[in-house]
Amino acid sequence: MMNARENFTLLASGARPAWIPFTMDIGGSEGFTAAIQQRFERETGATDPAEYFDYDFRLASIPRRFDGVGRRPRTDAPPGTQFDEWGIGHWAGGAEDTYERMFPPLAAAGSIREIEDYPEPLLDLGLVDGAVRAFHSRGYPVVGYAGSIYEWSWWLRGMEQFMVDLLEEPDLAAAIIAKVSGFTARLALESARAGIDVLAFYDDAGSQSGMQISPTIWRSLIKPAWRRVLGEVRREAPSAVFFLHSCGNITEIVPDIAEAGFHILHPVQPECMDPAAVKAAWGGKLILCATLGAQRSLSLATAEQVRHETARLVETVGADRRCILCPSNRIQPETPWENVVAFAEAARASGGRR
Repeated sequence: MMNARENFTLLASGARPAWIPFTMDIGGSEGFTAAIQQRFERETGATDPAEYFDYDFRLASIPRRFDGVGRRPRTDAPPGTQFDEWGIGHWAGGAEDTYERMFPPLAAAGSIREIEDYPEPLLDLGLVDGAVRAFHSRGYPVVGYAGSIYEWSWWLRGMEQFMVDLLEEPDLAAAIIAKVSGFTARLALESARAGIDVLAFYDDAGSQSGMQISPTIWRSLIKPAWRRVLGEVRREAPSAVFFLHSCGNITEIVPDIAEAGFHILHPVQPECMDPAAVKAAWGGKLILCATLGAQRSLSLATAEQVRHETARLVETVGADRRCILCPSNRIQPETPWENVVAFAEAARASGGRR
């Protein structure tokens, strides 16, 4: 009997898989927010959603941490602020499973030298290799977090200041992009060396109505950086599969995403994009994650509506089985548990897997 990794290999190679792969994770990130994870444990008595629902993928990412030697994260952040591997502060302000404010460490940087001297995250290598081998031995493909370019750039600088840089200080913007793309290439290469099958990149470039920055600027600065990163990885790991998560309406740059070398596009956000149209135009170049909208369908619909919408997605995007079924984003705290179960059951049934 074919296992999940063999089935995914068919999909990634351009063939028709035996069934449509399914997961409730978001690339290399867990799909359950803390509130949904707690509800899952209460309802099932289990602790691992991937095992309980038997996702077609498993997660393993190289740990990353802030290089704090001689550096301190911003001290003006309020108590409860969490600092990530770049030293970027994220403050929730009491909200659940979200962030209300960010504290960018390079907001005041006035020179390229300051940007170049800022420490890159440290990688704890060798810690995921055993997990990857164990998942492979059980027949699962492994997805791992592999970095960002545009998103990390404005997180480091602050969105408003980075937008100004793009127009008025392009050399500073280019220095930040070079900084983060260099680290992303290193993280992606090390992930491929660890045996991770799918390298999951995250680069939200859209709003609900269109691009956050002009497609022209994206094509002149961000797309070449992605081409360099993916090309560097591909030279050493030609079988690596590249996944891109980019929320919002990014319809204008979908052709560029394919041309840059990505294999899988997520989420083709159904609240603001037309998955069927994207499939018709680019289904031969990109594997679409046929996503159920976490913003509306999963959180606001009934369980029956969730089942119907999942089946409709399969009809419009997955008739050839060349897609992946998953949510459009992490499953939010207000989502009814019945909807989570309905999506898992419908995805397996509609996707041809029992």
